[in-house]
Amino acid sequence: MPNTVDFDAIPVIDIAALGDPGAAEAETVRQIRAAAETAGFFYIRNHGVSTEHTAAILDACRRFFALPLAAREAVLLIRSPVYRGYLPFGARGNNVGRPPDLLESFNVGRELGPDAPAVRAGKPLHGPNQWPPGLPGFRETVLGYYAALEVLMLRLLDGIALALELPREGLRAQYRLPLTQLRLLHYPPQPPQTDDQIGVRAHQDTDFLTILLQDHHGGLEVQNRAGAWIAAPPRPDTFVVNVGEMLELVTCGRFPATMHRVVNRSGAERYSVPFFISPDYDTVLRPLPHFAGTDGVARDPLPVGDSMAAFFRGLWPSPSDAR
Repeated sequence: MPNTVDFDAIPVIDIAALGDPGAAEAETVRQIRAAAETAGFFYIRNHGVSTEHTAAILDACRRFFALPLAAREAVLLIRSPVYRGYLPFGARGNNVGRPPDLLESFNVGRELGPDAPAVRAGKPLHGPNQWPPGLPGFRETVLGYYAALEVLMLRLLDGIALALELPREGLRAQYRLPLTQLRLLHYPPQPPQTDDQIGVRAHQDTDFLTILLQDHHGGLEVQNRAGAWIAAPPRPDTFVVNVGEMLELVTCGRFPATMHRVVNRSGAERYSVPFFISPDYDTVLRPLPHFAGTDGVARDPLPVGDSMAAFFRGLWPSPSDAR
């Protein structure tokens, strides 16, 4: 059955031992399991990503969003068939029944050229990124950070596999060409909060796992089971990791995808960089046998690629909307 223990803080886990079999790693895996079962969120430290990488990507955020609007709009996401590029304030797809979130973003996926087999086959969500003009070193910084996060992703997936009582590399077969996505986000200072418009509305991530880098201003809040909003403030040299709906599905709710939101009350510009992790396009997710039916809920198989393509079409403007 899903864990019903509540939480009033986001746990911090040192993952230095992850990947080194022994008692220390077993304790790390136990902490990951406990955090995933209760909060669905946890911080990680000693994660192996250098401060040079994290400082550089946050600087890249500031540089991109400081560009003139015309330069940002030269790489509008609406021009990309694989949903890469710039989303201005107020951009949205079919989500017209609510006020837009108070943020702008730049979306990056795995960089694939025209000769990549998935691109030649016309597989949705696979292809090149758009890169802004007049921003030297930006592409190299972003792709360098992307590569570092993919290394961390595999370490975390192995830790999650062990927490799920699978073999250490039991998830890796689904992550040979994963549908990872990096988003550079900019939040302006939040005006006095209203009930219907904040930085990012309350939501659950639709992916398997998310790794978030925050700047020092804060604003992330996580909802516990009592409905209270728990702050997840920035902590030096850490990432925030959270469970997505795909991981919730394979555990039948044992690892919950927790509601969270962003409210930028700092009075300053806020920047953050989430890295969204989803399996390969052709993966079909189902409850793991030892979790199946434990919550009494029937769960249909989830075709990852088709589901994500449909989600992106509804979430963001698509090239077919361009005029």
